[in-house]
Amino acid sequence: MCKVAIVSEFAADYHQHLAPHFPTLQWQLALSPEQLSLEGVNAEVLLAAPQDAAQLVAKMPKLRWCHSTFAGVDALLAPSLPRHYQLTNSRGSFGPLMSEYVFSHLLAHFQQHHHYAAAQRQAKWQPLGGRSLQGLTLFTLGSGSIAQHLAGTARHFGMRSFALSASGSARPHFEQVFRFEDQLEQLAKADIVVAVLPHTQHTDKLIDQRVFDALPKHAWFFNVGRGATVEQQAMLNFAKANPQARLTLDVFEHEPLAEDSPLWTQENITITPHIAAPSRVADIAGLFQRNLQRYLTNEALEHVVEFDRGY
Repeated sequence: MCKVAIVSEFAADYHQHLAPHFPTLQWQLALSPEQLSLEGVNAEVLLAAPQDAAQLVAKMPKLRWCHSTFAGVDALLAPSLPRHYQLTNSRGSFGPLMSEYVFSHLLAHFQQHHHYAAAQRQAKWQPLGGRSLQGLTLFTLGSGSIAQHLAGTARHFGMRSFALSASGSARPHFEQVFRFEDQLEQLAKADIVVAVLPHTQHTDKLIDQRVFDALPKHAWFFNVGRGATVEQQAMLNFAKANPQARLTLDVFEHEPLAEDSPLWTQENITITPHIAAPSRVADIAGLFQRNLQRYLTNEALEHVVEFDRGY
């Protein structure tokens, strides 16, 4: 009988979602890796966040499949960790949330919410000229499922969408996808740039001085992917040199962001504490349920991660 281990502070919630659909499976629940029982260690399926799974995979000789509750799985890519199992991630659930995050910031700014809130506090009727997203150009750094969702949302608002990726291969919703390594000059067209890259050995500090030098001085840069993909000093240099630019940062190489980081006090930088796309139990459970059904019927799993590529 198949044993499934769930390691999460929300293990009971995941179990409540999943168990009714798979009444014959054996479920082993733990709030942390340290609390997983011997029966759980002998499970063939593991559902966990990557940092928790990384503490367990070497101890689970019967493990055949691990599903990450995050899209990013860099904690599981260390060369010292075994790869005797198939790894999948939750990449299909974050596009809508990332789009809500990015476009909530864009719309609040272009609709000038802060001005009208201040005017209301002073009882002033003070209309400003209209501003719109229509006709602006969005670039994403990365062209995966999250980037494609952002591009689809941008199209709804009458924006143009392009991407830079490792391959430059065409992707849905983009007018064109360019190769990252030799077409950075295309960023000169950008009004808004959203970094959605995973963190791998190939993307570490990939968004460096070359990238920021290619951006227009008015560009609005978002990072909702991984903090370690950005060279922080180059980003800070761009912010300081271009006061008309805006930067909205949700992820950082070291979290929480240190209190003495100069990013906190840079006026054209907005910081949020890694909240752009939380891993919601219902979303992750739905993805896992569909894949678990495929696993039990020996079908190919969806959202498989290639260890060598990191995504």
